[in-house]
Amino acid sequence: MKIPSNFDLRSLQVFVVTADQGGMTQSAKVLRMTQSAVSQIIAGLEDAVGTKLFDRSVRPIVLTSAGRILLERGRQILRDTREAFRETRTMERRRLASLTIAMTDSMAAVLGSRLYATMNDVSSYWRFWSGLSPYHRDEFLSHNIDLMVTTSNVMEDVAGLVRYKIFQEPYVLIFPRDYKGNVTLHEGEKDLPFLRISMRSAMGLRIERQLNRLRLNYPDIAEFDRAPAHTMAVAQGLGWGVTTPLCLLEMPDLLDRVQVHPITKGSFGRHFDLLSREDNLGDIPQKLALEARRILREDCLPMLYAQVPWLEEKMNWDEIEPNLQEGKP
Repeated sequence: MKIPSNFDLRSLQVFVVTADQGGMTQSAKVLRMTQSAVSQIIAGLEDAVGTKLFDRSVRPIVLTSAGRILLERGRQILRDTREAFRETRTMERRRLASLTIAMTDSMAAVLGSRLYATMNDVSSYWRFWSGLSPYHRDEFLSHNIDLMVTTSNVMEDVAGLVRYKIFQEPYVLIFPRDYKGNVTLHEGEKDLPFLRISMRSAMGLRIERQLNRLRLNYPDIAEFDRAPAHTMAVAQGLGWGVTTPLCLLEMPDLLDRVQVHPITKGSFGRHFDLLSREDNLGDIPQKLALEARRILREDCLPMLYAQVPWLEEKMNWDEIEPNLQEGKP
């Protein structure tokens, strides 16, 4: 459908102001226009949409049903236009008006504030959303999220995304500090129950898939939605579990209260990628991914290596090569 030439943003603005002010005389004063000019613009807009927007048989004038619809949509169009205008102007200076990044809880806890501290000049306003990766999908597809730092495959079917590798970490075993029994995933009975990570998360699902693949069945005793609570339960001697280095960094004060051991048979890991839309935000996604890698590698994980030295060689820091995702059927 072709949009008429007299249905433009200026006409829409005049209409919204007139509706908000309750009349053309008042809106003319706000807009610094003559009343006749406002009346002509409103008449042209009504001609464009093919129906009356105001009922002029009553005083003060009131909106018709069509007018109420256009007012609601018109306000949103004007808000979006102002935001687009701000973003376009600030992008020219390589500074965004706003930036929303979604991360897993563990990544947000360890990286979020540090990334903002070193890269805050990228955007005038930052939003960090944390939570379970599967629940970020809809918000990303609705353009409520600009970038995602994720470990899961919830976006693999979406075409037109660019992936920037950040790093890969191994899953590890944790036991209470004073535990003296078997510390392997497979062999021998353990004196403590297995504590699960909730399968509501991508991490919990990945662990359960690996246990099933290895044909390991542990009784359902307890599961935790958040990694800090899981680590705390192990530190208190309530059981043992599978976690990752990044999750341990959420509670660094507990490192001296747990044992950390590698999974020597049936080892597996998870990778973190930064996702952006193709041809969106210029080179900012790659710059953020590179800085995230640097912060994690130089500032965060060395705290863990000091107590668990063997972990350093288990981390994978492949170079970032942007990968355009075609999407899986």
